[in-house]
Amino acid sequence: MFIDRAKIYIKAGNGGKGCESFYHKRGMRYRRRDGGHGGHGGNVIMRTDANVHTLLDFRYRQHFKGESGKHGSSNLKRGSDGEDRIILVPPGTIIRDYQNGLLVRDLSKENEQVIVAKGGAGGNGNQGGRPATEGSPGQEKIISLELKLIADVGLIGYPNAGKSSFVNTVSESKSKVAQFPFTTIRPVLGVVKSSQLHERFVVADIPGIIKDAHKGKGLGLEFLRHIERTKLLLFLIDMSGTDGRQPVEDYLNLLNEIESYDRQLMKRPRVLVANKMDLPVSKDNLLDFKAQIKEGIYPSSCVSGEGIEKITDVLYKKLSKE
Repeated sequence: MFIDRAKIYIKAGNGGKGCESFYHKRGMRYRRRDGGHGGHGGNVIMRTDANVHTLLDFRYRQHFKGESGKHGSSNLKRGSDGEDRIILVPPGTIIRDYQNGLLVRDLSKENEQVIVAKGGAGGNGNQGGRPATEGSPGQEKIISLELKLIADVGLIGYPNAGKSSFVNTVSESKSKVAQFPFTTIRPVLGVVKSSQLHERFVVADIPGIIKDAHKGKGLGLEFLRHIERTKLLLFLIDMSGTDGRQPVEDYLNLLNEIESYDRQLMKRPRVLVANKMDLPVSKDNLLDFKAQIKEGIYPSSCVSGEGIEKITDVLYKKLSKE
């Protein structure tokens, strides 16, 4: 299950109490204040981990607390600090304060971290002539998490264009394949190895992009945001005209959806692929497509393997220039 949004409650540890203590032994005229300070409360820290891929864990666990600091004691003994609470999230997680919507941090790199709730300061002991004080409470808040996948290539195409088959062919991903719309209802990542250059890159299959996806139709708005972090866009066009659609119209509609969602995405380098070239009707449709769309296009077939090796190498070469 792919979960890319979550809301959680966090509470940092409270500071420990300062100790009110007096030392006295025979022969001393006055008692000596010897109360130790309280320990600081533990912070709540969010850290990215490449082994975490979704926000699924936060569906079942939504409360996180740092450890409180220990109280001070006599003989100037300071209480120990509370342990920090580390919360692991996938790279690409955006953290916001749920109450006001303000951005806390965009964690886009591996092993990047941020303190999202600071532990309370420990109270002062009565040493040095000061009165003992209570520890400060740790910060508490509700935060929202949003995951935007980090991938090198964003795979864009209509349902049934063969995106899942393409990802399965070029990588070790096992995305579901079937001949009905929205077979893929969550983004899928595939690690691709360039056949000649022996280099790897990541492809993200972005599902649910159809006409008016930028207005929320289909699954578009849920997943269009995952395109934002990709370096290159691969448009996969079904050249066989599945479901009675026209390849040229498909491509123009996809371009319009991307531009309507975020005009800046049109500046990204892109690769255009004509898929399902193993079907007889595709050859005539490709000729018509080339006559209307004056862009380079790479024929491919996930059934016969036509063009797959060349496309992966083209993708890597373009990525290496970024």
